[in-house]
Amino acid sequence: SYCRAFHHHPIHHHRHPARLHVSWTRSFSSILQMSMNQQEQPPTSDNDTVAQPARAAGLFRHTPLIYSPTLTARCSSSSSSNGKRRPVYLKLDCLQPSGSFKDRGMGHLCLTLQQQDAKKKNDNNNNDNENNDNPTTTTQFISSSGGNAGLAVAATGQALSGCQVHVIVPETTKPLVIDKLRQTYGATVTVHGANWNAADAYARELCRGTAAAHYVSPYDNSLLWTGHSTVIDEIYQDLAATTTATSNSDSATTSPSIGTLIVSVGGGGLLCGVLEGLQRHYDKNNNNSQPTTQVIAAETVGASSFAQALQQNQLVRLDSIDSVATSLGALEVTAATLDRVESCQASSTVQAATCTDAQAVAACLSFAAEHKLLVEPACGAALAVLYSDELRNEFLANDAVADATGPIVVEVCGGSAVSVELLAQWKEQFGL
Repeated sequence: SYCRAFHHHPIHHHRHPARLHVSWTRSFSSILQMSMNQQEQPPTSDNDTVAQPARAAGLFRHTPLIYSPTLTARCSSSSSSNGKRRPVYLKLDCLQPSGSFKDRGMGHLCLTLQQQDAKKKNDNNNNDNENNDNPTTTTQFISSSGGNAGLAVAATGQALSGCQVHVIVPETTKPLVIDKLRQTYGATVTVHGANWNAADAYARELCRGTAAAHYVSPYDNSLLWTGHSTVIDEIYQDLAATTTATSNSDSATTSPSIGTLIVSVGGGGLLCGVLEGLQRHYDKNNNNSQPTTQVIAAETVGASSFAQALQQNQLVRLDSIDSVATSLGALEVTAATLDRVESCQASSTVQAATCTDAQAVAACLSFAAEHKLLVEPACGAALAVLYSDELRNEFLANDAVADATGPIVVEVCGGSAVSVELLAQWKEQFGL
């Protein structure tokens, strides 16, 4: 069933988020070290060859998949559990180099484009060594973003030699993101338009006037989706290792399958990627006994272009974005999302979940209090499925899940448009 928007019943959470900074540095350092250790692991299956050049170049990391005892307990005590203990795991893509999952797709896309430019230059030199007056010497990327996609392409461009990055951001972009784009990653930044769609139109216009430039969509490109699909490869790999290591523990799953995967959805790039990854593993490993994965695509009410499209079975264009989760700010999802929901039904069943801004922010606060990590409200939408009693009971009831004992995995997609001060401001704004 399609989800409903819940405008009431705030999430229960700890009441002292102002103290969340305590021990963050220690916790972050230990988790980051875990990330680096996992990144060094050699490929263990054919699935690990996906986007391998970008992975080998360090453009994205094998991020930790960690067991969450607090969220497992929360789900186990819920009326939806029927006494069954489903382990909850957090896929910490907030620890990617730029701060979000976007590095996966951007790394694969930008490296592929750079390699294509290098091949064209080599072909030009070989075909006309004497008259090659204007060879392509620098790969130029022009992208539009409200934050995280721009940071990812800027970080990727900085990591790749011979790249220039120009990011067009809307007027709603937070100053801390603009400063990071310019000062940390050296990108050219232009502020244009009241929303992302206006900024995107300008980015495309610039590309048409710059012969050597590549337009880089923040979510609508098949190379992006393939890059994002690598998160599924890592989840399966780490779940298998966890199952082996903890097979005698009641907190570990005995199945290598993913019972439920919770992701945030904005323009649909991440959703397209995880569906691609799930289908790839299903096609390779299915023996007619692997259960279908429940995929919950979460967004806020004021940015619910996917939920409305799924309900109406056609693309829906919003009039505007009315949400603090500005990173979900696409007025319309890519058409590929609905196509993939339909074509990947053997491996996944997709449901749309919407939450209020207050629920998303409350989830960010609770997550920070329990796990000592900051994420923005766009990521909080996915976390709200676990932290909200009503959303949890709606989507994680046993009769709604094909694999009712399989693990619950949350893609902690991250985001850089957040700070302790912003969380405190949102907390006060929504009376949490």
